[in-house]
Amino acid sequence: MKVQVDWLKEYTAINVTTDELSRVLTMAGLEVESYAMVELPDGEKSEVLELNVTPNRGYCLSHIGVAREVSALLNTPLKLPDPMKTLASESGTVAVAERLSVKNLEPQRCLRYCALVIENVKVGPSPKWLRDRLTAVGFRPINNIVDATNFVMMEYGQPLHAFDRDLLTDHQIIIRCAKKGEPFSSLDGTELKLGPDALVIADGEKPVALAGIMGGANSHVSETTRHVVLESACFDAATVRKGSKNYGLRSDSSYRFERGVDWRGVVFAQARAAVMMKELAGGEICLGRVDIHSATETPVSVPLRLRRLNQLLGANFRADEVRDLLSRLGMEVASQSENSESMAVKIPSFRPDLSCEVELIEEVARINGFDKVDTVYPSAKVGPVKISAKQNIIKTVREIFCCGGFAETVHYSFIERAAAEKFKTAFADCDDDHVIALKNPLSSEYDTMRTSLLPGLLKTAGLNLSKGQKPLKLFEIGSVYFSDSAGARTEKAVLSAIVLGTYEPTPWKPRDGDYDFYDLKGALETLTTRLHLKLQIFPESKPFLVSGKSARVQVSDERLGCLGEVAPQENMVKELGQNVYAMELDLGALEKSASSSLQFRPIPKFPATYRDISILVDRSTASQKAADLILKTGSPLIQKVELYDYFAGKKIHADKKSLTFALSFQSAERTLSDDEITPLFEKIVQTLKSELGASLRE
Repeated sequence: MKVQVDWLKEYTAINVTTDELSRVLTMAGLEVESYAMVELPDGEKSEVLELNVTPNRGYCLSHIGVAREVSALLNTPLKLPDPMKTLASESGTVAVAERLSVKNLEPQRCLRYCALVIENVKVGPSPKWLRDRLTAVGFRPINNIVDATNFVMMEYGQPLHAFDRDLLTDHQIIIRCAKKGEPFSSLDGTELKLGPDALVIADGEKPVALAGIMGGANSHVSETTRHVVLESACFDAATVRKGSKNYGLRSDSSYRFERGVDWRGVVFAQARAAVMMKELAGGEICLGRVDIHSATETPVSVPLRLRRLNQLLGANFRADEVRDLLSRLGMEVASQSENSESMAVKIPSFRPDLSCEVELIEEVARINGFDKVDTVYPSAKVGPVKISAKQNIIKTVREIFCCGGFAETVHYSFIERAAAEKFKTAFADCDDDHVIALKNPLSSEYDTMRTSLLPGLLKTAGLNLSKGQKPLKLFEIGSVYFSDSAGARTEKAVLSAIVLGTYEPTPWKPRDGDYDFYDLKGALETLTTRLHLKLQIFPESKPFLVSGKSARVQVSDERLGCLGEVAPQENMVKELGQNVYAMELDLGALEKSASSSLQFRPIPKFPATYRDISILVDRSTASQKAADLILKTGSPLIQKVELYDYFAGKKIHADKKSLTFALSFQSAERTLSDDEITPLFEKIVQTLKSELGASLRE
């Protein structure tokens, strides 16, 4: 929006420099994008400001609208023309109804339509002052009739259009929707085929304007025009916007109608233009006007509380100060008494953007100056961010598994019912617990709340394999859901992981080896070690795991979950075509086990003594059982038992296996000697022999 500074001065006094005016407007929400000295045709120069007018401030798309802002901001008087009074004295005796008829068939899309008739005009060039005004703000002067409509649009912000009455069939105007495929030629030469979505101004036969957007070439004012029909209307903003977009026509008129025009100001702008046309082109203004509208204007009154205003702005405004600031913007403020806390603010018709209390409060701050709003620091107490035990557990899980080469996945909490039933036994009781069906599922594949995270992981594994990703290590942290026989629903936080495929090339892994049970067990041991927990693994099977290749996992006698090979007969595993090893843990149980406080233990003063022991045991003997027996027999001097080698092969009997343990002996009271350790070591050997049938490997 280009604004000529000299033009503004016709409506209000500007007692500051142009630079200061630009700053004041910018701080009030009318950003001045550029300043230019425009050279007029006779060589004179004029100051012009270009404003960035936001969509909610359509009332500022005019010099009078900007003048109202300047008057309020600088607290200077506002002087506006009174065209209605002048029009009444300049009108002739011939009634407008004798020269023109108007029908509005679309009252919801054309809210108000006004028409005047000016007869016997003489179309010609505009005077210098008018040409200079239009040139300064970027318009090309055409003739005194068209220039008057453009001048008033830039003055009032109300688009107008002038028709040649003699080109209107039957001297009639009809506001209607276009017919399908109806042709229309716009003033800029565009040929269109309209549809029923277009609102047109038509005569008795054809469209003569695309409502609110552009006039037609078949009715425009030319040098031969003698009688003018002056249109001023208020069209529905959405209708104009859609028409402009659909037919690719943009104009200064559509730009203003899209942002809303003053319903009441329609007649003021029309009166101003009619008087100007008579002054510039002569002629006679017919008596009265055609004014069609579906409803009368209803005054808008918004309540305003002084206490709420001061609370939001962190200020201490008095009632009289608020009344003064709002009155500068053309609002009428009524209150019960001079210092009343509550006010009723009557909103002028040119400010449809104001509809609630907080918008009035913004206007007070804006006109008073945002820079005058005091800085008020919050009085609320800011507490430290606390990370829960569950969040710490999840963070640790992600660190361990991501560093171990696993990729995290995220899936829907919904799966198909068959999969939910199949994997229900991961955490639910098979007899008493039930799956939870959705009443309004996304599809048949997502009709049940998941009872396990494994179906999602297996589906993702299949997708990755189909894309050529061979080795896969995936994990997910999420919730599973089920209900008991009484209908009580349970939600558990769960960690699930799977491994499958051949080892990726690395010097630390055997070539062509596959991921197996021990890769998952190793990741689990790393996690429990990090959480300072002692891991316990016992043989146990689940319906979806292979018997003999699965185990129960627990710590401190607290059951965590299961670990093992997924049954190859499961449909999801069949589709993968290779062995899959899975683990599911209850994070709630893990959190409970890890929540016990750690106690500091002083660093021993005396060194530890180390011994290795290699034994031959039956293949069916669990290494954990041997380790527990060694620790029990060597207590209290033995501190640690670690299995670091396992061997089964041709050099030993087929039903035997070799286990090698590293033993650590230490006392808090003295340095242990061989004379103390050797008998204890012999006792351990004898116990292993008697309890497990073990023998030392030579």
